[in-house]
Amino acid sequence: MAVLAFLGAAFPSLMIALFVGALAGGATWFLTRRRPGVSPVIVGVVLAVLAFAGLALDQAYTTVKYGTVGLVVRFSALTGQVFQPGLHWKTPFIDQVIPVSTVVQSYEASDDPTASGADYRDYPVTAQTIDGQQIQIKYTVLFRIPPEKAVSIVQNVGFPQFVVENVVKAHSRNLSRLWAQGYTAEELFSGDGIFEYENKVYETLTESFVPYGVTLDSFLVRKIDFGEEYVNAIEQQQIAQEAIETARYQSEAAEFEKERQIRLSEAEAERTKLLAVADAERTKLLAAADAERQRLLAEAEAYSIEARGETLEAYPNVVQWEFVRNLQNVQWGFLPSEGVSPFLPIPSFEGVQP
Repeated sequence: MAVLAFLGAAFPSLMIALFVGALAGGATWFLTRRRPGVSPVIVGVVLAVLAFAGLALDQAYTTVKYGTVGLVVRFSALTGQVFQPGLHWKTPFIDQVIPVSTVVQSYEASDDPTASGADYRDYPVTAQTIDGQQIQIKYTVLFRIPPEKAVSIVQNVGFPQFVVENVVKAHSRNLSRLWAQGYTAEELFSGDGIFEYENKVYETLTESFVPYGVTLDSFLVRKIDFGEEYVNAIEQQQIAQEAIETARYQSEAAEFEKERQIRLSEAEAERTKLLAVADAERTKLLAAADAERQRLLAEAEAYSIEARGETLEAYPNVVQWEFVRNLQNVQWGFLPSEGVSPFLPIPSFEGVQP
């Protein structure tokens, strides 16, 4: 793989060398065959000129890879010229182009730097909270070198490895430790305190990077480790708090059940009261209805009697007729001597002596 990588990188130079070699061979053949009297010195000079031309051509161009910029160095000094990714021409044998990465790079503080995949790795920061608890802060810094400031950064700070050591590492470890001393262990253990701490470090770290031209993209708190005794104390406190909450919930549940029973009793009493009122109202209504019925029956009976009286008054024989009609198994009877008309004509026996 290393051989293939070398061949890929050196391919343009190899092609130029082959081209120059072909030219040198052709020139040698031409001079020796076509010009037998040509001095060997002349042949050597021609070959040297061709070789130098080939080397100059190879040194006259350069390529800059994506994600980087090329800084032009001439006689060990930065010219200020910056090559963007692509093909560029330069002064052969004099100018050198040094690549500088402009993509986002990472600096990470973790327990095991060898297992990290960050660009630059380090160990956690040890700090002490305002209430005296020892902690270890593990974090990640994402930063980059702006292309337009690459010359200034390299001129004043150095190449990326020096930027990491003298700017990113120095300031991030210092500020993360200082800001942790302004918080209690409880604030950094959980809750919004961690986010507030992270934002504070980010803001001050951004300001610290400005004079150097480095851009801070993110400051990320990965984890804050506490001492075992503090963790156990917090766990016991949480257990006690949960027990208190459970007892409070149970008390509230009992109170709620008590209130529910009271409400049920009140509802039952109200129901009984309403049923009694309804029953009394029903009895009252039934009595009123029965009285109304009796009144209507009495009125009907009176009306019937009155009607019969008027009928008898108009037709007095109806009484006699009804009387006779209702007689059953009667063989004889007495009739008053006056005021009653017989139903059948009876012959008169006046003047007949018994």
